[in-house]
Amino acid sequence: MPDFICLLYCAIQVIYVLVFGFRLADQMLVIAVYLGCACFSLACVAIRCKYNNSTIQMTFSLYPVLLFIPFYLISGHQIPMFFNHFFDIYIINLENSIFGIHPTIWFQQFNDPLFTEWMMFGYSFYLMLIPITTGWLYYSGKKAESEHTLTSLMISFYFCYILFSLIPVAGPRLAMTDLYTVKFSGYIFKSITEAMEAGPMLHGGAFPSAHCSAATVMLLLSYKYDKKLFFWVMPVIITLYISTVYGRYHYPIDVLAGMIVGIFGIKLYHPIKRWWVRFNLD
Repeated sequence: MPDFICLLYCAIQVIYVLVFGFRLADQMLVIAVYLGCACFSLACVAIRCKYNNSTIQMTFSLYPVLLFIPFYLISGHQIPMFFNHFFDIYIINLENSIFGIHPTIWFQQFNDPLFTEWMMFGYSFYLMLIPITTGWLYYSGKKAESEHTLTSLMISFYFCYILFSLIPVAGPRLAMTDLYTVKFSGYIFKSITEAMEAGPMLHGGAFPSAHCSAATVMLLLSYKYDKKLFFWVMPVIITLYISTVYGRYHYPIDVLAGMIVGIFGIKLYHPIKRWWVRFNLD
């Protein structure tokens, strides 16, 4: 079923960009990337069908994890598809009215290199949690549970990527730069996140938080399917939730929206699975 979801997403995006992407300077590049990812998906399916080796089966069953990266990067090219501005000011005004002082500014009082380093570890290590969580479940013989986790991650990420262009939000690190009086310092993981900011991190794509969407899927499904795994990933995921606001990558509303999308991805898996079973039986 993950193969079908991946190919369906590529098809939807190709049609989406063909119909609405006329404002994009690199419209054909975006379409070519989705077509290339679809070909990669089909190649992985072909390899899995040809070879019955358990390692190959596991590796080429979890290939959608690799595609999260190009899907994320190319979604950045789609952000100006409908709007030539960001909606940060509305979120900032709303959160200021709720909290009095914006949470990203309030967090400045906790500036400490060791604390910042732990926050940045949580923020950056989540990319490793995805293959760890899905791979652990698969390797433990819980293939159906691994499929549920992987498919829920796919649904959640894909919804986030589509929403990036429908509700473009730059994020506080870009929209509120002039309001910050503290520059966070850290060590290794702070350097890693700075490299991410300078490189692949999107200018936009803050709403909803894809980090928090994926984290919610992994937190809830690891609790459901493997308590040992849950207690390993929980501290990192809790750190991740906090770090997205502490590091000025997301607004609290982005975090909440990401959690909701993650829960939506988990719940949507079941009707899709039932339809998939009936479709294959017919």
